[in-house]
Amino acid sequence: MSQLCFNRTSFAASLLAALTLVSVSGSPLYADDDTTQITDTARITLVQLTLRGQSPDTVIERMPAFFEQAAGYGSDLIVFPEYVLGYQIDADHPRVKRFRELAAQHGMYAIAGLVENHGDRYATTALVVDRGGAILGRYLKTHPASGPPPHFWPPVEGWDQEARGILGGGFKVFPLDFGTIGVLQCYDGYFPEAWGCTSFGGAEIVLWINGRDGMVEDSHCRFASEAYGCVVGANITDGKNTGFAGRYLSAEGEPEEARLFPRIAEPGDACVHATIDMAALRRHRKHLRTMHQRRPELYGLLTRDVRVWQDYPQVPWDHPDAPKFVNRSQLPPPETDPADEPLADANPPNAAALDR
Repeated sequence: MSQLCFNRTSFAASLLAALTLVSVSGSPLYADDDTTQITDTARITLVQLTLRGQSPDTVIERMPAFFEQAAGYGSDLIVFPEYVLGYQIDADHPRVKRFRELAAQHGMYAIAGLVENHGDRYATTALVVDRGGAILGRYLKTHPASGPPPHFWPPVEGWDQEARGILGGGFKVFPLDFGTIGVLQCYDGYFPEAWGCTSFGGAEIVLWINGRDGMVEDSHCRFASEAYGCVVGANITDGKNTGFAGRYLSAEGEPEEARLFPRIAEPGDACVHATIDMAALRRHRKHLRTMHQRRPELYGLLTRDVRVWQDYPQVPWDHPDAPKFVNRSQLPPPETDPADEPLADANPPNAAALDR
């Protein structure tokens, strides 16, 4: 098993001692007073873990080696890709329990994906586990990846599993003892709005976990880190280019122009480490020009049901069933005809309760 890991290097002195960050609810994530300890650095390990041709049990058997490498680096957080814990299982499944035990054994936060049962429904879930192995929270995927090539849309029969699952009711942040993180899953990362809402909600670090082949797109991660003032850590299962984007990262090696750094250049099981100067990142976020110079009064179209496809009546649909699925993220269960449902995005009424 190939193991690609980078060692941390030393930092300059802390640039910032304390500041106040505000969550989307308006409550402080960090209090600016004498009793608050704000960590100036964070160490993170990203794992690229192959799924194709592997059973979920063999995946969990490969995890301890990565926890050990992360512990050797002194990581605060280890991040595994989407789906790796298994499909349509419960949170008390033995693989989930083992994952939590490994986090507790090594005293670090841990993130991993699964397709989680919710009664007779399911959701694509990212579990966030604390240093003691308890489930701190979960993020449910908000944008379902579904549909055949070349457009990977519409979600016709056989390509509609995620679109018929429970979708997350919003973007989330998780205050940890070294900083505030957010999580996105695979197709979420193709929507600039998802990155922006997560970072502006308080996430200093956004972890983008992917379950697919191909590669982690440098452009998506680099744009998000610059536009929204965050550090991005992205990984993948059967592809390549697991790595980091953002300012104030320290790692072994030399950055390549316009690429993630550090990164895993080839497919296969591997891990990569980086250290983040959180003090410098917070100073940057406090002065972030794309926050202070926003024009939200101009951005109303981003929250409307825009139908650009209507501008091209002369262009035929590539799939005959496409008109049934325009401007739809959530599909009803299979026994319901999508044509009977309104053409609008929707989340099931219980999504907010499940997305905790």
